[in-house]
Amino acid sequence: MTEKYNSVWDELEKDPVQAANLKLRSSLMREISKFVESQELTQAEAAKKLGTTQPRLNDVLKGKIDKCTVDRLVNMLESVGYHVELSVLKVA
Repeated sequence: MTEKYNSVWDELEKDPVQAANLKLRSSLMREISKFVESQELTQAEAAKKLGTTQPRLNDVLKGKIDKCTVDRLVNMLESVGYHVELSVLKVA
């Protein structure tokens, strides 16, 4: 029998709490990656603008989700003029 998942994180992480956290972090990481691409900066230049180090930014750009916290990702985006909002929905 084939199971249907709403997200790859639901498949990879059986704990729904952890899956939700992974989804949030991956969305933030994706936005940071888009920002860096759009600015055509070196990683060092982008890291400085994002208020982080080049190795930390490299972790984000390489998708190393285990190295990235929600706090750090939000701070990076806010430091370059992005406003992060969160939607909370009650599920059954």
